Amino acid sequence: MSENILSQVQASDAEGEIKPRKPILALALSLCPGLGHHYAGYLGRGVFFYIALVIISWAAAAAFMSVDSRISMVFLATPFVGVALIALDAYRIAKNQPADYKKQWFNKGWIYTAVFLMLAVTINPLMDKIAGNHIVRAYFITSPGMDPTILSHDIILVNKMVFPKKQDIALIEFGEDDQRQLTNLEGGGQLLGRIIGAQGDTVEVNASGVYVNGKQLNEPYANFVEPTRTGALYDETSHFEPTQVPTDSYFILADNRTYGFDSRILGFIPKERIGGKVTKVFWSWNLDEGHFKWERTALSLK
Repeated sequence: MSENILSQVQASDAEGEIKPRKPILALALSLCPGLGHHYAGYLGRGVFFYIALVIISWAAAAAFMSVDSRISMVFLATPFVGVALIALDAYRIAKNQPADYKKQWFNKGWIYTAVFLMLAVTINPLMDKIAGNHIVRAYFITSPGMDPTILSHDIILVNKMVFPKKQDIALIEFGEDDQRQLTNLEGGGQLLGRIIGAQGDTVEVNASGVYVNGKQLNEPYANFVEPTRTGALYDETSHFEPTQVPTDSYFILADNRTYGFDSRILGFIPKERIGGKVTKVFWSWNLDEGHFKWERTALSLK
């Protein structure tokens, strides 16, 4: 009997090297969420936590955009808290593994490296692309076209799940094959503008203001400044003759009417060019003064 037990133990020992888990290493590997659990011998647990973190982070991003309050800043911490909790759990289970822990088939350095590279090169970029195309995307603003609502150096969030309505700020996207002579874009073929008129509306811009279906709009967001350089758009496009907005199109104006790049130059914007509703300033960095504009963090945009 004792010989059978001994042979079983020896056979078991031959299947893999006995090597205790190091909790601090599990903690460090958890910088890539789930990899610490992989190292600690809980591969399935690590996969589950990674997927759960992605889903919860997306949900937190959606909640951040939906809550019209600075309280929404709490949701910004969700991914970081999630990573910390996952790391602590990996530390705990590695610490609780017995000293005679036998390495499993997935406890190999090259597998850890392969998993890390797969997440860094394929899975994470894919998840980011899915989220950016369908949930939320961030943009760094480099022009004064929406000043003072949106400032240069703001990082704004675009809600991809909501189509903007009249008076909302919209992201306008242009493809590489677009034949328009575009300049002054927000980098890479995007610009921002406020939806003023939808299909069927008659829009007009004159010295008195902006009119939709014969009624002058109240525009507290509109900004008219004295041109400081030649070629300011206000000099060229202070008027837009009464015109009906075509089907599936929009008339869009920038808040900065002097330097904004909008339907006064581009004409009506097709529906398929609208990439989402601009909802919030994520944060803002003052490059001239070298500090964050904390008062603009999580600022809801109207």
